[in-house]
Amino acid sequence: MMAVIIAAAASAHAEEKTFDIVYQGLYSVDDHVFQPDKTLKVTLTVDDLDGNGDYSENEVKALKASHIDYKGSCTVEHCLEYFNWVRGSLPDYSAAYHSFDGFYNELTIVNPGVEYREFVQSNFGFRYDLTWHWTADTQTTITQISAVPEPSSYAMLGAGLASLALVARRRRKHNDM
Repeated sequence: MMAVIIAAAASAHAEEKTFDIVYQGLYSVDDHVFQPDKTLKVTLTVDDLDGNGDYSENEVKALKASHIDYKGSCTVEHCLEYFNWVRGSLPDYSAAYHSFDGFYNELTIVNPGVEYREFVQSNFGFRYDLTWHWTADTQTTITQISAVPEPSSYAMLGAGLASLALVARRRRKHNDM
């Protein structure tokens, strides 16, 4: 019985956390003006695997921003180029989306503190390239979203409750003798 409890505890890991990060107020390189209402929303899911309170690239489970939809490993289209988030600071990362379907070439880059870029070019002459830069006036808001427990968390809870029920049953049996 104790072995089951120890095994369940040993298999436990840090809880995944999801954050909404909103960057507001970006400088439009194309219009040469600071746009106080321009926002970029990023949703980030991390898991502090080493339990140190900081997050590194291998602890990022998902990052969504504009066209970027990174899900734990780079694909042909979605990639997290680097990531580091030290407790007490802002996340430092670069993420990109690149797609070419034979007609359209699309690129999205998010590099907080530096640049946010949306680029599209077609084989038919259509093209746009919008770039925004961070300034000292750019505001960053980070909000943790309530985590949804993973199935393994429910399994551990069930194992714990079953263990407690078994111990209580044994005690009742022992007291009845």
